[in-house]
Amino acid sequence: LLSAETEYQGVQGVHGVLENGNRCVCKMQFSEWEFPVERFEQLKDLSKNCTKTLEELKLEATFAEYKIAEFKAQIQNCTSQLQPFEAIYKQKLYHPLNFWVLRRELKQLRSKIAKVQSVPSSNTDLFRKVSDEMLDAHINVKDLQQYDKQNLLAMKDYLKKMKNRLESFSVYGNLHIGNCSGGILRNISEPVLAQLNPYGTSYHFGGWGMDSMAGSSQLYWVMALMSSNIYGIAIRTYNSYKNFLTAGSHIDISVKESYTVPNAIQGPGVVVHNNSLYYNCYDSGQMCRFDMATKAITNVLLPKAGYNNKFPYCYYVCTTYTDMDFSVDENGLWVIYATEENYGNIVLSKLDSVNLTVLQTWKTKLFKRAVTNAFVVCGVLYATRYISDTKEEIFYMYDTVNNQEAKNLNIQFAKYSSNVANIHYNPVDRKLYLYNDGYMVAYELIFY
Repeated sequence: LLSAETEYQGVQGVHGVLENGNRCVCKMQFSEWEFPVERFEQLKDLSKNCTKTLEELKLEATFAEYKIAEFKAQIQNCTSQLQPFEAIYKQKLYHPLNFWVLRRELKQLRSKIAKVQSVPSSNTDLFRKVSDEMLDAHINVKDLQQYDKQNLLAMKDYLKKMKNRLESFSVYGNLHIGNCSGGILRNISEPVLAQLNPYGTSYHFGGWGMDSMAGSSQLYWVMALMSSNIYGIAIRTYNSYKNFLTAGSHIDISVKESYTVPNAIQGPGVVVHNNSLYYNCYDSGQMCRFDMATKAITNVLLPKAGYNNKFPYCYYVCTTYTDMDFSVDENGLWVIYATEENYGNIVLSKLDSVNLTVLQTWKTKLFKRAVTNAFVVCGVLYATRYISDTKEEIFYMYDTVNNQEAKNLNIQFAKYSSNVANIHYNPVDRKLYLYNDGYMVAYELIFY
């Protein structure tokens, strides 16, 4: 008996037959064990489909791998384009309220214009120009809100500058600025003269210009600090502009025999007025006047003034030993300095040009170490600050007539390098003279 297990009926019994006396032969029926051809075909088709799908996936993976570099480049490009927007977003500039703030600022400025317009003024053309710019700005803000949010930051900066201009106009536009007809300083020309000092590139600090006394003979002068960029003992003069330009005929005048003796020149804050050189006397709080005709020296203590590098000009780059800075305008001789009593802020004093007596003093709230240099025009003190190695900005003014000050002038002008040793105004030719890292530069001034 042979037993066999089937898939559907379990165990099947089969009887055998003995043949040839020694062999048992069994016959079995496999009708219940037929091969599942249909299922095999189904599995075969499924296998083909899987193989085809796998090949397609391989192709897609290969294509994706090929495109990764391109996608990466596109993402990096998008990232770089979005960086400015990310900065603007972090500053919350895209919030709708920011447009409302812009509109409010414009409305306030328009109110100021209306207020200024109600007062008679000689600056009609300037007022009309500011008013037209305000209208254009109002239209631009509307366009920004609808179409051009990318330029919102630039628009905010433009409004800030225009607001500063309007504030200056509203404060000073209907006042008589200073005590001469020039009015408030509006702009500075490109350099009208620029050349190296006659001593060479090694002399970075000093001063130069023209005698600032009205009616005096034309006299150009140069004073370079030749010892440690701090001390000087001589001044070079030219009796004509032609001689100055061509480094022609000149006279070297000795002030003292040594750099480290009383009444020698200390610091670059010098000026020449009525054939006299004015400067800070060596190692002291005294002012010196050197008469170039008689060689006589007058020295007078400047009360409470800081000296020996206590209160120098020090914005970005400190110009050492600029504690006293002399300036001349239409009113005569001035000295710019600082005192402990005024907390290191700039003090301006009007001087008698002969005996150096202090005639009147004004105390400002501008910290002297926070400016690059300063000068006086028409009784108005102007201060500068560093913008870049080739740009300087007049940002501050103090009017001694009205005791008014402003810190938003934003008048920029070109320079040779960062080292500004001496800036002063000449009321005779109304030019600004700059000694800049050994270069002598002059500018025309433009007034409202």
